[in-house]
Amino acid sequence: MKLFQKSRKQAFTILEIMIALFIFALVLTAIYSIWHGIIKGTASGLKAAAEVQRSRVAMRCIEQAFLSARVFQDNLKYYYFVADASGDRSGISMTCRLPSDFLGMGFVDPNLRMRRVDIFTRSGPDGDELVLSHYPLLVDTDSPGGEPYSIVLARDVSRFELEFVDPRKGEWITDWAYTNTLPKLVRVTLGLGKSGIGSYQKSQDLVSRIIAIPGQNITGLQGAAPGGMIKTNGMQ
Repeated sequence: MKLFQKSRKQAFTILEIMIALFIFALVLTAIYSIWHGIIKGTASGLKAAAEVQRSRVAMRCIEQAFLSARVFQDNLKYYYFVADASGDRSGISMTCRLPSDFLGMGFVDPNLRMRRVDIFTRSGPDGDELVLSHYPLLVDTDSPGGEPYSIVLARDVSRFELEFVDPRKGEWITDWAYTNTLPKLVRVTLGLGKSGIGSYQKSQDLVSRIIAIPGQNITGLQGAAPGGMIKTNGMQ
C-alpha cells in the first residue's frame, strides 16, 4: 500500500502538464518574437542604407553634370540651359562635357563626351522616379552611336527641387529665365520616401547640396554636324 501511494506522488497531473506546455509555448512565442524583430530590424536597416546610398549616388551624378555644364553664346541652338521648376518636382536640361567616369559613359562612344543631359522626375510603379538621360550633342539620335542613354537614379522620390542664385539680386530663385547663361550657384534638394500622415508627410531621407558651377559662358561658334537640326528628347 505504501509503495502504491509513493508511485502516485511521483507522477504528473494533467494540470501540471498543461501548465508546462503553456510555459513552453510562452518561451517559443518569446523566441519567435525576438527572431522576427531581429529580421524586421535588419530588413529596415538594409532598406535605409540602400536609400541613403541611392541618394548619394544620385546627388553625386547630379553634381558631376552641373560641374561639367557648358554654354556657347554663339551657338545657343544647341548649348542652352533650361530649368523646369514645378515646385518640388523640378527638371533640368543642359549641355555638358561629361567626364569619362560619368554614369553611362562606359556604354557609349568615349569620343562623344559633349552631350545633352536631362534630369527629371516621372511617375513609376513605385511612386515618382528620378531619371537621367543623355545623348551626343552633334549626332542625330536616330544614327548609330547617337542613341540616348537613360537610367533611373532613384525611386520613391518625394522631392526634387532646384534653386539658383539670381545674378542680379543675389537671391535664391526657382525660375531660371536666363537660358543663355549658366548660374553660378545651384542648390539641389533630393528627398526619398515619405513619413507622416496627410499634409504632415515629409521625406524620410532628405539631402541638400549647394553646387558652384565653375564653367562660364564660352564665345566662339561650335559647328553642327552635317544633316541640319538635331532631334532632342527633352524633359518629360
